[in-house]
Amino acid sequence: MCAALKRCAYRHKGKIMENTNIVTTEQQAPNTISASNAIFNVQALGQLTAFANLMADSQVTVPAHLAGKPADCMAIVMQAMQWGMNPYAVAQKTH
Repeated sequence: MCAALKRCAYRHKGKIMENTNIVTTEQQAPNTISASNAIFNVQALGQLTAFANLMADSQVTVPAHLAGKPADCMAIVMQAMQWGMNPYAVAQKTH
């Protein structure tokens, strides 16, 4: 939510009074997609695949059993997405 300050000056019994109002506006939520729907969205699936490939290319930030395995990393990425967690944190708890 974004808040903007609006000030109004007016006279009351010969004195200048100041009124401060806070005006709030709703910001539109970013487009979100669930893991279950991502496989049916070509753009989202491409982004997940690219991230899984990036994750699989890692040698340090993922466990050894996931390094070089983009399909396994894709499963981790999709599960992390469903849980709303960091994929690297989820990967650390796999065996």
